[in-house]
Amino acid sequence: MSELASDHAGRVVGLYGDPTVSWSILLEARLSSALTPEKARMRLAVAAGERPWLGAAPDVEAVRSEELPAVRDRFAEAAYERGAPLLRVAVGTDEPVVLIAAHHGALDGLGLLAVLGLALDVPISSAAKGIGARTADRSFLVSAFQRLAEALFAPPARITPERAESGPGDVFSARILPRSRFGSSAFAAAAADLTETWNARHGEETTRVVAAVGASWRGGAAPEPVHDSAFFRLRLGRRPTVAEVGALLATQPPEPDFPARSSRIARLGTRLLAGRLGSTYLVSNLGVVSAADAVTSIAFYPAASGRSGVAFGAVTVGETSTVTVRARRKDFDDAATADLADGIVEALRRLRS
Repeated sequence: MSELASDHAGRVVGLYGDPTVSWSILLEARLSSALTPEKARMRLAVAAGERPWLGAAPDVEAVRSEELPAVRDRFAEAAYERGAPLLRVAVGTDEPVVLIAAHHGALDGLGLLAVLGLALDVPISSAAKGIGARTADRSFLVSAFQRLAEALFAPPARITPERAESGPGDVFSARILPRSRFGSSAFAAAAADLTETWNARHGEETTRVVAAVGASWRGGAAPEPVHDSAFFRLRLGRRPTVAEVGALLATQPPEPDFPARSSRIARLGTRLLAGRLGSTYLVSNLGVVSAADAVTSIAFYPAASGRSGVAFGAVTVGETSTVTVRARRKDFDDAATADLADGIVEALRRLRS
């Protein structure tokens, strides 16, 4: 790759890339046996050398369990500097856990799974199907004008913030559940249900819910450490059913690809309208993952951006399903994010009952 990997990753995020966030996505895996930092460092150095789009070989930090939340915060918040590694890795020294973060312009969720497999030296796959040859039905320019008009005149609903602060970064919460199969349609419907319930509790009416649903062009049968993500923006009615969301996902084209270049004026506009652009929330489900019994649970934290700055992630592996919430610290504290995590779990249960 003739250009810097960091420059390429920044361009991949494109004009849709909210300039107020780091675009760092994270995966935290609990392991069935210990992984040493030395082995992870060696394996990932080889992987980065063979894949120049990953940037420089990452350092691998050795951390104790009580240090992990602070490391997660740092991995999520810190910007990826030009020329720096696009992977960040920490390995637990007193419990078997590995934390992997990456610039979303270099890797998508399935790509993070692939990096986990490289670090562990085990085959990893996901039952995620991918969207294959489906293409957008309009150009990026047309889509950008439509989203600008939406932001100015009818912005998507937001999950009502719990507070208004100026602090940077995100807050995280995860719930590890017994193995439970649910697809992206159920996940998006549950998040819509949570949004209405949460907003009503805060005295707000919910209108114009727009769900962003993360997807991949490729399937997860043999994931590679690349960025190949797609996403959908679904305009949902009140308390949508799983079938209604599924019908939209089956028929609606994905959003157009990001442009190769964006102007300074466009970036300024994106920054000024960051509070009105985007979606009500993002959901991203990496599906049912097979990891050769090397992993007991996986928490996936997609990037939280856009109007609400709330993202929900899900992964099923072994006997567990892990549901996560990532939200902006300026709008939600730890307690509120934990409430959102409890709320999405309860919404999923309501849909199954």
